[in-house]
Amino acid sequence: MTSPATARRLWALGEPYHALTYFADECRSAAEATGLTGFWSTYFAMRAAPLGPVGPAVVTAAFYNFAPAFVARRVPRVWEAADPATALDARLAGVDAERRGWWSSPSRCP
Repeated sequence: MTSPATARRLWALGEPYHALTYFADECRSAAEATGLTGFWSTYFAMRAAPLGPVGPAVVTAAFYNFAPAFVARRVPRVWEAADPATALDARLAGVDAERRGWWSSPSRCP
């Protein structure tokens, strides 16, 4: 059985990269290049992209802590701006660009 401490360590290692998807300028730019606009539409498209072109019920269930009506205002409309494969490509390209910039510029290092 996995201990909560092990799960927490794994979360702590991955969360900084996960957060980049939503808050890094490079990710925002990559999303905008696909036609996605607005924080929440970009958030839902980039986070739900690995699930495929799912509807609001699946996204609400998978993400757990959002009101169904809040999700339904954005999903499935986000798939009109960028299909899931395009959104996922943008997500990965944005994170890659942010990390490359961070490593290549000492002024960006914490």
